[in-house]
Amino acid sequence: MKNILILFSILLFGGLILNANAQSANHVVINEVDTNPPGDDSKSISEWVELYNPTNSKIDISGWKIASTSGMKKTLSIPTGTFIESGKFLTFTFDSLWFTDNNEVVELKDKNGVSIDTTPLISDLKSDFTSWQRIYDGYDSDSVSDWKFVTSTAGSTNGKLTAVKETDALSITVSSAKSSYLFGETAIIQGKVSKQVFVEKPYFHSDEIIVKISGPSYDKTISLYPDLNLNYKTSFSLQQVLGINKGTYSVLVSYGGATSQTSFSVGDKLVVETIPEESTLSITTNKSQYFPGDTLSLTGITSKVIPFEGLKFTIKDPNGNIISTGSLYPTNGKFSTNIFLSTVNPIYGKYSVTAEYFDKGAISFFDLVKDIKEEKAISLWTDKDAYNLGETVTVTGRLNQLWIAFVDLGITQTKNISSTNTGGIIAPLKISDTLKISGDGSFTYSFKIPDNSNGLGDYTITVSKDIGTASKVIRAVTNSTGYVASTAPLSVSTDKAIYDLGDNMIIEGFIANPVTSSTLQNLPVKISVYHEDGSPLEIIGQKPATKTRMDNGIIVAYEFTAIPESSGRFTVQTKITPNAFAEGSYKIKAEYKGLVKSTLIGVVDPLKSNSGAVLSLNKQVYGLGEPVLLSGLVPTFGGSSVQISLTTPDGSVVNSGVTINNQRFSWSWTTPITEKPLAIKQDDRSVTKTNYGIYKIHVTTASANKDIFFKVSSNPESDSLSLSPIIVSTEKSLYKAGEKLKVVGNIIAKEQLSQGLIPQRVTIQVLDGEFPYKQIFESTVYPESGGTFQSLFELPVSVFTEGEYKIKAMYSGKKAEATFSVANDFAIGSDAKLSLLLATDKSEYYPGDTVNISGKPNKLIYIEKFDVSVIQKVDGSVTCGTFFCGKHLGPVTSIRPSSSGSFSHQFQIPNTQSSLGSYEITVDAGFATKSLMFNVVEKPIVVETKQSASILIEKVNRILDSQIRVLTSEKTDDDNVILPRVFSGSLITAKTDQSTVNLRVTSESGVCVIGPDETCLVKDSTRKPGQIYEVVSVDGVNLKIRYSGPDVYLEKFDILPESPDGFLPNAKWTVDIIKEEQASRFYYRINYSVLG
Repeated sequence: MKNILILFSILLFGGLILNANAQSANHVVINEVDTNPPGDDSKSISEWVELYNPTNSKIDISGWKIASTSGMKKTLSIPTGTFIESGKFLTFTFDSLWFTDNNEVVELKDKNGVSIDTTPLISDLKSDFTSWQRIYDGYDSDSVSDWKFVTSTAGSTNGKLTAVKETDALSITVSSAKSSYLFGETAIIQGKVSKQVFVEKPYFHSDEIIVKISGPSYDKTISLYPDLNLNYKTSFSLQQVLGINKGTYSVLVSYGGATSQTSFSVGDKLVVETIPEESTLSITTNKSQYFPGDTLSLTGITSKVIPFEGLKFTIKDPNGNIISTGSLYPTNGKFSTNIFLSTVNPIYGKYSVTAEYFDKGAISFFDLVKDIKEEKAISLWTDKDAYNLGETVTVTGRLNQLWIAFVDLGITQTKNISSTNTGGIIAPLKISDTLKISGDGSFTYSFKIPDNSNGLGDYTITVSKDIGTASKVIRAVTNSTGYVASTAPLSVSTDKAIYDLGDNMIIEGFIANPVTSSTLQNLPVKISVYHEDGSPLEIIGQKPATKTRMDNGIIVAYEFTAIPESSGRFTVQTKITPNAFAEGSYKIKAEYKGLVKSTLIGVVDPLKSNSGAVLSLNKQVYGLGEPVLLSGLVPTFGGSSVQISLTTPDGSVVNSGVTINNQRFSWSWTTPITEKPLAIKQDDRSVTKTNYGIYKIHVTTASANKDIFFKVSSNPESDSLSLSPIIVSTEKSLYKAGEKLKVVGNIIAKEQLSQGLIPQRVTIQVLDGEFPYKQIFESTVYPESGGTFQSLFELPVSVFTEGEYKIKAMYSGKKAEATFSVANDFAIGSDAKLSLLLATDKSEYYPGDTVNISGKPNKLIYIEKFDVSVIQKVDGSVTCGTFFCGKHLGPVTSIRPSSSGSFSHQFQIPNTQSSLGSYEITVDAGFATKSLMFNVVEKPIVVETKQSASILIEKVNRILDSQIRVLTSEKTDDDNVILPRVFSGSLITAKTDQSTVNLRVTSESGVCVIGPDETCLVKDSTRKPGQIYEVVSVDGVNLKIRYSGPDVYLEKFDILPESPDGFLPNAKWTVDIIKEEQASRFYYRINYSVLG
């Protein structure tokens, strides 16, 4: 076991070194180039190249060359005796006009002419101090992105690529759920700490996470604690009444000395970061190497097509001579052409292909090599050695000595370990075909590996004819990326390096040259298992002519025999049983015809620690009606079954049990399919419960107990499970003064309370939101057995001024905090002059509309009554506007104020043409009289009709009224009778008013079909698992109702007959918009269908 840990340490340390140095070159590199420095390059020697040595040793660069590959191709030869020290720079200048300013490639060669390094295709049209340089000294990933064009740093560093080594130091992360928010939304800040920190003085307690939020004229500090999984999360409302202004906010979190920060923006519209996409250009060839006489396929791709602009390309041989040039025009952003590589006096070596398209350039290379034929009669290749299932294998080859017209191809799958459901062996893949030989002696063929487990194994590809035979073995695996073909005479490996007790171990290997016996069978491979010290692993074997191993057993070595396939592959499988293996290291040795090969494995006991059972769930947060899947792994002596207790948020317990199979068990349960209202204690006799909240699964085994938690949420996609010892929140983030504050929470106790024991109470405090956080209310409540708790608090208008407040919950030494906001229209404690606030729901109305008038004083005072009058103004009469006229000019209605000192009054406008004009409202509150104007205008008819062969749609948009009457009746159009089929409506209101503005749909007989009232047939969303509509009976007719539910930004509904062939009755529907002074818009649509 010790050696395994040492091996892991070496691998891990090596991996760290690899990651830190993987992008650093292992040779001298061109580190920086300035091809166009300040001044006239033709009159001064000012162009320069900087070399850098990233290796660990001093390098002799005598006789090396720095060359321009374009223009006059001037080349500098580095003088004899020039050395470059490790980690040092050398800068060279040479001659005037050394480099061209556009489409230049600088190359570094050693004294033998071998290319050591090249720059990408660079252009420098600015005669200034900017240069092309690597982003870090010596950084080389063979990508254009390795380079940057910035102010030059000749002879000094461009910057170092540092490897960050992870330690156990404390760290904290922070992020915002969104980068941009709208006013009225809730900002969510969350993150994670690397470990928990405790403060010892003045008393031992968990350290707090401090979250500081700063923005335009805004500062806020929140303190919280990490949960059991070291996560934290907080939220706050972005209301303008709470001082939130438009702009960018920074978030700084600190915990135990570790800090982290993020930011977000707030405004009237979401800020979408648009990053302009720069156009790109690439140029490629279809192969990297060519023979003389081959045809080169050249392809260019651009991300931005420029009209009437062509791509100019140039192909140069190793001597810099142009062998081909031309212009290509794109088709859907793609350029392509074919070029024949001449067989006359070919020049072998590296060729360059440069392309220029408007202001972009690209370069590619290929090699022209001699056509050297192998000495054997037939050469055979495949594009890869290993393939995934379903991949296509490309077979290529050529005849090297004699040309014939055809050769025979045979492909045989030499291993197939899959079987049918009945246990029969699946027939292996076998292909026989004839290949036609091209004029140059080459041939090609392709086939597809089966896309299922039957395709795994080796495939022998054979090409033969009278002139000779060639064969190759390829392999089909589940992951070809990590597969490395072995070239050793004998190889052996296992499917894993570390095994748990009880796992299956697969041992496989490969023999390069298998030997067959006289019976044409391959000789067997002996496989043995040894301890780490070299002693053989032994088990109890059974003697011949005995019935059991218990009394007559003998000690034998743990050995296997494997028969290799014709390809040389062999496989054997065994189980890591506890009675044969113990924790530690083992050596697997394979022996074949004098060849020996070994590999190491490790065996661990996953349940050796004192952690007991290992539990896992398929997810953490579930919706209604979703399956909860629990799987577990128990200790060796965990018994034959486990007991499972599920505790719901309301404290009820569901008990069950499952059996254990091979130390493992699984259990499932389905979350409730419907939700019950939140638990609200109306009195001592009436309490209702909720299905949403945190559930606990308690698993009991013979040797250990363990708990695991999950959450059921109305929005599982965006919700998360927090395992803080105590959680507290409010029902909503913003309240109006005078409303009731509902506080809900949950505690997660380490142990379930037993019957007869009195649990501790949860202390809930309502605090002022500003320092020193003065306490306003306090209550203590007992948690339910499931851990949930709640309480209600009044929010008196005289106590709760406009601003932010805190909730603190404490239980068993743990505490949690939450915030909420209060909006209060009363100027309590201010020096503002007493005045009367007066408003209507809108400024313009139509005949027949109802005017909603509301008002209140700006301070909380006693008022006996409000006297309200409404008159229609006539031409020439004096309008008081908002000034005091001294008396009422019309009938007076006296209204008693509400408990908060406000009033509301409805005035019905006559539905006649004579009601058009201006109106004046006068309100006398005793301490002041105020007037307000509104206008009555002619109602426009906004009808949008869409007609098809059988459907007519009638739409009415942007209705501001509080009550709308809609008629669904039979119509006649072009001698066709059309009947109403679907009545749809949509209500839009501000997000801040979603909870206070709703709609109600009533039938002609007065039946409330949709609405928030208890008497309405449909009150909540009709969307449930497997259901969209709800069927109700209205005036003896069955109707299908689809409803989004209240308290949403877009509240909408559809009403249609239950029968697919039916129609809506001829009836008048009334849609009431339930609101006070809020703005809203209602849209409705009626779909008609042609009868017959």
